[in-house]
Amino acid sequence: MWGLLLALLLLRVGWLAFTPPQPAAGDPVLQLEAAGGPLELTLRGVLLSDPVPSGGPVPSGGGGACRALLQLPVGRTELRFGQCPELQQGWRLQVQGRLRRPQVSPYPLLAAPAERLVRQGSFSQLQVQDFEVLQRAATPVADLRRRMAQALVQHAGPNNGSVLAALVLGSAVVPVPAELRDAFRAAGLSHALAASGFHLSVLLGVVLPLGKRLPRLGRLTLAAAAMGLFVLLAGPQPSVLRAVLMGGLALGVVECGYRGRPLGILVASALVLLLARPDWLLDVGFQLSVVATAALVVSARPLELGLRRWLPGWLAVATAVPLAASLYTLPLQLLHFGVVPLWAVS
Repeated sequence: MWGLLLALLLLRVGWLAFTPPQPAAGDPVLQLEAAGGPLELTLRGVLLSDPVPSGGPVPSGGGGACRALLQLPVGRTELRFGQCPELQQGWRLQVQGRLRRPQVSPYPLLAAPAERLVRQGSFSQLQVQDFEVLQRAATPVADLRRRMAQALVQHAGPNNGSVLAALVLGSAVVPVPAELRDAFRAAGLSHALAASGFHLSVLLGVVLPLGKRLPRLGRLTLAAAAMGLFVLLAGPQPSVLRAVLMGGLALGVVECGYRGRPLGILVASALVLLLARPDWLLDVGFQLSVVATAALVVSARPLELGLRRWLPGWLAVATAVPLAASLYTLPLQLLHFGVVPLWAVS
């Protein structure tokens, strides 16, 4: 019975994930279809993020081309700026420019702007020629995130500070120089800059001992507050929500006096997230997060025990974890990036 329910659930998630999304009535991309080509338009909306260059997040105003997602009354569009302006998440804008469809990948396995934007609910791009800030809305969480990142950069320098900020908050919401991101990607260490279970485990490792004398409800409330703060600061990314959901389920199981089964908790967390967002099944961040976590749960310990025959204990542990994650994510790395960074384990 449970197997049949699981099969039906996976079938539904797979069907929704692989069904191409369609723009809603009123989306500006429909005007493109009527016009038969690029179109000059004036749009109003709210920025969903700070401007982000194609090479990775940098502080706005830093010069160079950048992009930002604009929430419209109906639908979304990606703004493209020739010179990155001083704009922030939450600001309301009026923009004028040339609307077009994003580039589609010529090969099925290679991502392109069109595929990336569809996952974000956008079907068009606007090359901005002029803009006006209509309202500077208060964004206390984003402001706190920026101040934390800026403080680390000021104290440790642009490179070291940006890495520290990414280790704390994740590279999706803090500035990391493009050349540094490329270096981490080439070394197979991009996951170190992504907010995930590692960050949450460090946070809970600090918070939970503070509440060990509290009753069960107090401990759960303290942990829930810490995980909620983590989501606010790091953003509701797939890897962040997967880590928080797993942490919450594991903590609840342990507090109820049961023995947790990490693989079962991982599968349950992934299915819950896919029920809410079936399109995440095709998201590379979600895929890597789930597969790498499965590698640590299933194979890290056996690999460690095997390596202890030839290596010291500390070196066996340090080798088993990245080796397991690298082996499990190897097919995804080949599929999405076409490279195998063999030195990532060393």
